[in-house]
Amino acid sequence: MPKALACCLTLLAIAMGGPADAQPSANGTHSTDQPDLTLSGSDYEEIAVGTAKLSKLAGSSGQALLTAMETWVSSQFDLPAIHEHPRIEFAPPAKIASLRFTDLLSDPKAQVEPNNRASSAQHDTIAIYYDVTRTIYLPEGWTGGTPAELSVLVHEVVHHFQNVLRLKYECPQEREKLAYVAQDRWLAQFGHSLEGDFHIDAFSLLVKTQCFW
Repeated sequence: MPKALACCLTLLAIAMGGPADAQPSANGTHSTDQPDLTLSGSDYEEIAVGTAKLSKLAGSSGQALLTAMETWVSSQFDLPAIHEHPRIEFAPPAKIASLRFTDLLSDPKAQVEPNNRASSAQHDTIAIYYDVTRTIYLPEGWTGGTPAELSVLVHEVVHHFQNVLRLKYECPQEREKLAYVAQDRWLAQFGHSLEGDFHIDAFSLLVKTQCFW
């Protein structure tokens, strides 16, 4: 594992230290006593999951978390390092769905029927990355207290890479492929998966990441 990543994970472990607090995961379950976990292949620091509320990704703890994730994404997928963190905002689910709905309407390649777009946005979108302002919108109540919650941020950090590096894709679904691969790979380090935490099986993943034309 790259030395830079080890340092970032050390910072992440420090940043997330604190009193235990029960937090909901993305699938609505709660955990009060999750053990500290170590990324596969690392003999450095453990990541303390479920030990603190990260109500704001600001200050030294937030910067350490974003740096760790960006370094991990860069090393896992051989992407150039980026030197600009995304903005982070917290929003109610309705606003996140509205941003997704607006995004679908503005993209002529979006593979969703017009009368189904609002429903798709409401049910499929947990968080969203907005390219224009380089902002990740996370749901209110997000704390980073579970591997599932952290994986949502990983997913959106990948979109930040794609935007900053100006990577091109044939359709919006194809752009999602790397983000889901990264999310699943992150979850796997903790013994979790997209299917287990988000009910996204292989067929669902195919539908979400393929251009159908």
